[in-house]
Amino acid sequence: MAASGAGVGHLTVIAGCMFAGKTARLITLLREAQEGGERVVALKHHFDNRYDAVHLSTHDGHRFAAQTVSNAAEFADRSADGEVIGLDETHFFGRALIPVVRDLLDEGRRLILVGLENDAWGQPFVPMPQLMEMVDAVEIMTAPCTVCGQPARYTQRMVPVDTPTMVGGRAEYEPRCKACFQPLSTPAPEY
Repeated sequence: MAASGAGVGHLTVIAGCMFAGKTARLITLLREAQEGGERVVALKHHFDNRYDAVHLSTHDGHRFAAQTVSNAAEFADRSADGEVIGLDETHFFGRALIPVVRDLLDEGRRLILVGLENDAWGQPFVPMPQLMEMVDAVEIMTAPCTVCGQPARYTQRMVPVDTPTMVGGRAEYEPRCKACFQPLSTPAPEY
């Protein structure tokens, strides 16, 4: 079912390092849309169950009801009833998300996609760069570097990699500026 204004979708990408306030910004935008009478669907990758399995959750406890999805096809299915669709942890969906985003935009949907700008090796986290080429609006969020205090756009892994999903919180990651960031020494993934 296409939203009104079909063919004129809007894509906002919110990217940055961990602890920059990306999810909090997403929650704010979704609440504003909801208060404006729009049908809102909030989704997050099933990997991210750190704070709450059925809510978008910030590191400081703000929450918004959400559904979990495992892949791009499920994202498309669960988006069917939304005029405004928010997705947290977009970086976990990879390239398969790109054609789904194009289809939803063609249907006139407003998408707000949130994810890490760079991975723990310092390389752009796919599909974020590809989505940024399609945006109507992009917000790059930073946090203070834990080493020098400068604006950070990288996320430093602080513990050994012991899981392929690498989901974690303050014990596992710190925001770092480019000068203070040290990429993981293990081989970087190929996207």
